[in-house]
Parts: sequence; structure tokens; C-alpha cells
Amino acid sequence: MIKLAAFLNRDWIKARLYHLFAPLVALVLVAVYLPTGPSQLLEDVAVNLRFHVRTLFGFDPPADPRIIFIGIDQHSLDHYGKYPWPRTVIADFLNAIALANQNPHTVAFDIMYTEKSANPADDQALGDAAGLLPNVITGGLADDPSSDPEVTRNAEEKTEADLKNPGPTLPFTQIHGDIRQLHDYKIATLPVDPVRKQSLFGFVNDDPSPIDGIRHTVPLLIRIGDRIYPSLALQTLCQALDADAGKVEVNIGENVILRNASGKSWTIPMTEEGKYVINYRSRNSFKHDLSFDSLADALGKSLDKSNPKPLPPYCVLDKKILFIGEDATALTDMGPTPIESKSPLPYVHLNVINNVLQNDYIHLAPQNWVVVGWLAATWATLFRLKEAPLIEAVFTPIVAVAVYIIAAFAVFSFWSLQIVLAWPVLSYATVNFGGLVLRWREEQHGRQQLKQIFGRMLPSGLVGHLLDHPDNLNLGGSLRPVTILFSDIRDYTKFSEHIDTQELVRQLNVYFERMVPCVEECRGTLHKFIGDAIMAAWGDIPALSLGIERDARNAVRSALLMRKRLRELNEERQAAGQIPLRIGIGLNHGDVAAGQIGASIRSEFTVIGDPVNVASRLEGVTKDFHTDLAISENVRQLTGDEFLVRRLGLILLKGKTKPTVVYEVLAEKSNPRESRLPADFVAKYEEAFDHFLARRFVEAIAAFETCEKQIPGDYCVRNYLEASREFARKAPPSDWDGRIVMKTK
Repeated sequence: MIKLAAFLNRDWIKARLYHLFAPLVALVLVAVYLPTGPSQLLEDVAVNLRFHVRTLFGFDPPADPRIIFIGIDQHSLDHYGKYPWPRTVIADFLNAIALANQNPHTVAFDIMYTEKSANPADDQALGDAAGLLPNVITGGLADDPSSDPEVTRNAEEKTEADLKNPGPTLPFTQIHGDIRQLHDYKIATLPVDPVRKQSLFGFVNDDPSPIDGIRHTVPLLIRIGDRIYPSLALQTLCQALDADAGKVEVNIGENVILRNASGKSWTIPMTEEGKYVINYRSRNSFKHDLSFDSLADALGKSLDKSNPKPLPPYCVLDKKILFIGEDATALTDMGPTPIESKSPLPYVHLNVINNVLQNDYIHLAPQNWVVVGWLAATWATLFRLKEAPLIEAVFTPIVAVAVYIIAAFAVFSFWSLQIVLAWPVLSYATVNFGGLVLRWREEQHGRQQLKQIFGRMLPSGLVGHLLDHPDNLNLGGSLRPVTILFSDIRDYTKFSEHIDTQELVRQLNVYFERMVPCVEECRGTLHKFIGDAIMAAWGDIPALSLGIERDARNAVRSALLMRKRLRELNEERQAAGQIPLRIGIGLNHGDVAAGQIGASIRSEFTVIGDPVNVASRLEGVTKDFHTDLAISENVRQLTGDEFLVRRLGLILLKGKTKPTVVYEVLAEKSNPRESRLPADFVAKYEEAFDHFLARRFVEAIAAFETCEKQIPGDYCVRNYLEASREFARKAPPSDWDGRIVMKTK
């Protein structure tokens, strides 16, 4: 019992090798594929789509009300002229804020003042204006070395000199982890000296992804040698949240923790490379109700540059975070984001600031959770669908993929939870598609095996017919025009009484091996063996039928092929010292019931009806007329003029009330050498037979005697010659029609 269970277990596993191991192999391939560019591109596309859907359906909440974005927009360009403007314009803006006695918490410029002005007084004016406000931040840029060694050396020397005099901006000191994980830029371009001394700076680096050109992440930390500085967004947050730069805790590859004097902290997640994954919100989220969103509106058109005035009354900036940047499509600070193909890049930093203020981070679902869930779902689907109905096997993976995609979009829209989408969907679909292909192949293989197994017991055409149309297995039949063939071995009792049973079975099997293909090759259906007899039909299976005429011709050709194969078999039997076999074949055509006949627990496909009985009777006629192939008049009419035939007689079969003309088929006219009687003999015989039926017995005698001289011993000639002579001496009754009445079957 234990051995049997173990065997069944092994069989169960063997039958499910693909289902067990395909998901594991898929995960290995995914692990290899994930770091590649195409994989990252697909996932980026999936992420971008989620941002688009979330924005499209209005799931983006308003930005933090403390943030005010003041854009250098087209209205500002129209007012102040071609950009960049003299730095006195921005100095006037800062002076106006100071004169208005406004108290913004932070003023951050996504603008770099790194090149000296043509007029040094402009730089000094901007620096002096920045000194009037507590937290002014301007942009710096970190860069990699140039391909020109001299240019690189000069840039590095300038960087080192500037960093020795950074103004109030200091590098972070509480660093935990390996700073080598952060990119070492080596070169820093800082604001000009008058501005750097009076304001803070943060790095504006926001390089797009090399995969799809979109800014999915932005560096939080900039490494220059062994010093780490904040990005523009992080520097803005430090000032806006009153976090002392000296107390900022940096955990490389994990997070940045900001703390203020009261002990409150903010934990900002970051990647191993020190980058922040941006949770983009639509630009409309940053709209405010302060009646201005451009620099021109904030300054007011009446501003006299020679005599600065305070901001207009509607510009309420108290305790706000002012963020100033380029917002005009004509300017260069534009680029694609997941939401827009062309967006002002200050919104990259604005989103970072807003995310932290509102604790609105993207949460990445742990990869191991996804892997475990994927394995569970894939195994469950594969094992279920191995036995499930085909429609379920096809649609379940489709539904599962759709549910997963909808769930991924939903949790992202409502909770900013980003579940990896591309590889789970593609690998799940691929593995299940492979399972469907494997199932299809197994079913095809099983179907083929079934055909082979049942093909030994049932006609191959019938097996295919039933497999293609299972409804035909139901009991019942339909009326169809069919040609039926019966063949039988002559003197079977005499043939079988001198050999033992096993040898008899062996010789019969050899005989059937030669005869059955004759039916198959001519598109017939082998219905059954009745002892040594064979029953076959043409036209019973619609898929195999070629029309009643061609079916009838194929049936006759099958009989002629049987005659030929038997001749070959007898040559072998005689060489082996065995007696030759003789057969009789009868063919008839008519409408019969074809279908499943029997009981609900056991049935067979067959044909029944009077035409079947007539075919069997015609096979018996061959014995009395010393021939091997007899066909009915119905078959003769369907075969046309393709075969060389002669009339055996007008015969009243046993059990019938009307006689029928029965024909002997000699050969195909295209192959006259196969005929045992020449065509001229057949023509003379037919002429004699016409005289006989017309009661012209003298003429019949003369014609039959001519046939007798040409082919002595022909049974039909001798039989009708004797009858003609007898009727010539004594005329038959007036109602005589030439019929021959069969006494036996």
C-alpha cells in the first residue's frame, strides 16, 4: 500500500512538473531581468500611468497651505522683458517684502546666481537684499569632472576655494553609513560671493532618469568629496521646519531625520543612492487664494525701481514658504514628469517639500511580499486550471491580472502605496500562458492517444467525429444516404476446422490487417467485425462524406482493393503451405439511420435499416453466382460509367417482394487489365442477356454460345444458356420477367 501511494505521488509530481517549477524558474529569470533597462522602462511606464490616473480622477489633495509658488511666468516676462533680468529686480522683490514688514518663514529660489553680473553692484544689491530676510536660499549646482583635465583642475580648485568660504551654509555632520554609496560630484558651482555670504544655498540637481527621461527621483544629498550638503528642497525644509543643519541625522541608504528645537522630528525616506522618490501631485494642487502667482503680480506694476515700495496689500506672505522659479514655457527650466510631458521643473522641488510637510510619501511595497504573493497566486492558478474547464482556464488568469492591476492603481491613488506592477503581471501571464499551451498539448496528445486506442476498436473517422462533436454520443440517429459494404470469407467452417483456435485467430488477424486498410484508404467507416465478416459504410459520417456519388464510387474501389489485397495474401499463404481464401462482397445504397444505437450504459455507432440487410443479402448472392463482388442497381446508378460491370440477373432477394438487378463489378475502366473478363466479352454477354429478358431465346442462345466459345466455363453464361435452350423448347409463362428467386440469405 505504501509503495502504491509513493508511486501515485511520483506520478502526481511528474504530471505537474511544469506547475511546480515554472514559477520558480520565472522568478530566477525575473531576478536576472529586473536590473536591465527594458525592465525598468516597463515599470516606469506602469508608475507614470498610475500618476496620470490619480490626477485624472482628482485624487490629488491640495498642497500644504504654507507653500506659495511665485512663478517667473509669461506675464512676468511681458512686464520685465527678456530673461534673465538684472539681479536688481529680485533684490527689489526682497526689499519689497522687507519694507512690507512681511515675515515669510523661508524664501527659496530655484534659480542659480552663480555667474558674476556685468555690474558687480547688482550682485551686491541682491546679497544686501537677501540679508534683510532671515531664511533666503538660492541654488547651487553639483557637477562631474570635465573631459578637459585643465578645465577640471580649475573647477576643482574653485570649488575648494568656495567651500572654504560657504557663508552660513554648512555640510551635514551626523552621517551614518557609507558615504561612498552617494555619487561624488567633485565640482560645485556656488552662488556668487555677495549672495553666498548673506543667504543659504541648496543644490538644484534633478537629473532625469536615463531610462525614460523622467524625473522619478531627486537627490536629497549632494556629496562633494567627503562633505555632504543638502539639496535645494532639503535645505528649504530645514529652514521651514526650524531644523538645525548641525542636528540633521543622515542614515545613508535609509532616511534623513530633521529635528527642531522642541524635539519634533520628520523622517524623510531615501534610496541607497541618497535619492528621494517623488510623490507627484498635479500643478493645480499648488494653487492658492492670495490673488497672485507670478512675480509681476507680487511686485505690482506700479513699483518704482528707483524708489522701492512695499508689496501690495493682497500679498500676504506671513510665515509662508515662498518658492520662486521659472514657470514660463519659453524658458529652459522645463522637462517631463510622470504627470506632464512638459512641466516647469521647480515643481520637482515643490513636490518634495510638499510631500514632507504633509507626510505624503510614496510607500514601496516590500519586494519579498510581492514575491510571496505572486508565488501563491501563480501556484494556486496553475494547479486549479490544470483540471478546470477550458473557459475557466482561459479567463481566470485574465481576471486575476485585471484585479491585480486595478488594485495596484487603487492603493496608489488612495494611499500612495506603489506595488511593483510590470514583472508580476508579465511573468504571471507568461507562466499561465505556458500552462495553457502545455494543457493544450497534453489534451492534443491525449486526444491522439484516445484516437489510437479507440481507433483499434472503432473507425478512426468515427473517433474524430465523436471527439469533435460529443453530442453525437447521445442515443439516437439521423437519416442519411449511405453505401454499405458486407464481405465474408467463403467456406469459413471448412477453413477453420483443421486449425486450432489460436492459429485461427492469428490468420484472421492477418486477413483483417489486409482488408481493413482498404476501407480506410477509400474514406470509408469500418463499423464492425461479425466473426469473419466485415461491415463498412460510406456517407454515415458527414465529415468524411464526399457526396453520395463519390461515396458510392469509393465503396466500389474499396471492394476492388480488397480483391487485389486478397490475391496478394493468397500468394503468401500458398507459399506458406496454407489454403487460399475466397471472399464475397455485397454493396448496396439507401437511406439508413446512422447514430448511437443501444442502451444508456452501452451503445455503439452503427447504421440500421433495410438497405443494410440488402447489402448482406447481396454478399450471399456472390456465392450462388460464383463471383466475389455484387452491387445493387442503386449503387450501379451512382457509380456512372467508371466501372466495367455486367448484370448477374434480375434477382428477388430472400424476404423481398420486388426483384432488383444485381451487377458484378469486374474492374475500373481505367484499369481494364484487372478484369478477369475482357470488355468485348462483357458487351456480347450484355447483348445476350437483353435477348434473354426480351424472350428472344433463339438470339439469346446464339449470343451466349459465342460467349461460351470465348470464355468457356463462365457460370453466368452457362446458366443463362441452359435456361435459354429450355425456354426455347418450352416457353415460360406469360408473366415471366426473368427473375431469379433466392432461397437463402
